[in-house]
Amino acid sequence: MNTTGITALRDSAAAVVRDLDMDAISAAAEVLAEVRLSQGIVLTAGNGGSSSTASHFAADLVKYTRSPQQPHFRALSLTDNIACHTAWTNDADPALAMAYLAEPWLPTGAKDAAVLFSVHGGARDGSVSTNLVELARFVHKTGGKVIAVTGFDGGAIGDISDVHINVPLDREPVATPGVESVHLLVAHALCLLLSGKEPS
Repeated sequence: MNTTGITALRDSAAAVVRDLDMDAISAAAEVLAEVRLSQGIVLTAGNGGSSSTASHFAADLVKYTRSPQQPHFRALSLTDNIACHTAWTNDADPALAMAYLAEPWLPTGAKDAAVLFSVHGGARDGSVSTNLVELARFVHKTGGKVIAVTGFDGGAIGDISDVHINVPLDREPVATPGVESVHLLVAHALCLLLSGKEPS
């Protein structure tokens, strides 16, 4: 079997991991730490494979960072409620479904945040991942912060985020699996920072 593709994936992912923006990761952790201290809500979201990363991240925020010295994280992945998600997608404008899902959790003026995972970051012409772009706008409207974890050039979500962590792979067939893999590493890095655990 020809291993050229997986060699390219390995090498591309390794290169972007070495060059990850540590300042952006640290800034994202600071936003999340503020939400934790104020007992606000952290909402996570993504489409497709990124929705599973969002779900994994919310679970790790709640469990992995648990500490007797710190308040619990109150984190929720919006796409985990499949019934509610599909109801909004079916009964209303699908582009607004994520915002409707977020609405009960984000009272105006609260110190909340959304962490959005998206390979392309949403098309600037509104043709792709509009639901995440509209969610970001809604979060800002309530006074919350948006952390975007993207690939390619960051797209519309990267443009309007408060903190942007970008994995700049942009050549398929390596880009999508590479970006999604590194996004999970970013999620784990954030949880490690927020846990206060030190590598031995």
